[in-house]
Amino acid sequence: MRPMHYAIPLLLSAACGGRPAVAQGPVPAPTEGLARPYFYPVAAEQLSPQEAPPFIEVSGSASVEVSPDRALISFAVESQARTAAEASAANADAMDAVVRALRSSGTQGLRVETFGYMLRPDYAYSTAPTTPERTRQIAGYTALNNVRVTLAEVDAVGRMIDLAIGAGANRVSSLAFEAADTEAAGQQALNRAVRQARLQAETMATALGRALGAPLEVRGGVQTPTPRVQMQTVQVRAAMELATETPIEAGAQTVYANVTIRFALGGPTGGR
Repeated sequence: MRPMHYAIPLLLSAACGGRPAVAQGPVPAPTEGLARPYFYPVAAEQLSPQEAPPFIEVSGSASVEVSPDRALISFAVESQARTAAEASAANADAMDAVVRALRSSGTQGLRVETFGYMLRPDYAYSTAPTTPERTRQIAGYTALNNVRVTLAEVDAVGRMIDLAIGAGANRVSSLAFEAADTEAAGQQALNRAVRQARLQAETMATALGRALGAPLEVRGGVQTPTPRVQMQTVQVRAAMELATETPIEAGAQTVYANVTIRFALGGPTGGR
C-alpha cells in the first residue's frame, strides 16, 4: 500500500487563555512513516493584539521675520545693428562699460558675473511687386548679454541700478532680496510652534478631565524662505540727470515653522 500523507494544523494558545492562532503555510509531506506536525512560530501581537492608547493630535505654527542682508540684481545689455559683427561689438563695448562701472562703485560684498549671451537675427517681411507672397529677410541682428550682481549692502541697490543704467544697461531683468542666515530665526519659529501645539493639547486634556501624557509622534519642520522678489518694475530713466536715486525698499523675509504632535492621553485628574 502507498503511504498516505497528512497535513496537521497546529493550534497555539496564549498562556493567559487568549484567542488561539492557527498556523498557516505549507506543510511538507513526510518521506516515510506517519506525518509529524510542523511547528511555526507565532508573533506575540498575533496572539493578543493591543489597542492603540488614547491620544490627542494637535498642530502649531509660527513665523519669524528676518531682515535681508543680500541683494541680487540682473541687468541686460541689448544691442541692435545691421550685421552680426556690428551688434556683437556694440554689445561688448556696452557690457564692458557696465561691468567696470559696477566694480568701481566701492560697494561692500560685491560680486559681478556675466551670463546668458545671445546673438540672433531679426527678420522683416516684405512683399515684392511681382508676387503677392510675403518673403522673410534678415533686417539686422540683436546681441543680448546679462550681468548678475550680488551685494551685501542692500541699501545700495538703487545706486547700483542707476550706475548700470548710466553705463549702458537698458534692462533690469530681476531684483530679489534674501537673508543669508535664517537658522536662528528657524529655531525660534520652531520653538514657538511646538509651544503653541503643547498649549492646545494641555487645554484639551484639562477640558476632558484627563492628564496629558508624553508625545508619541512629532511631524513638521522649518520652511526656509526663498529670495523675496521685488515686484516693482524698475524703468530705465530717459533723463539720467535726475539727482534722486531710484527708490528700492528691501522689505523683510519670513521664516515659517509648522508641527503636528500626537500626545498620549493620560488618566482622569479628578477635575471633572
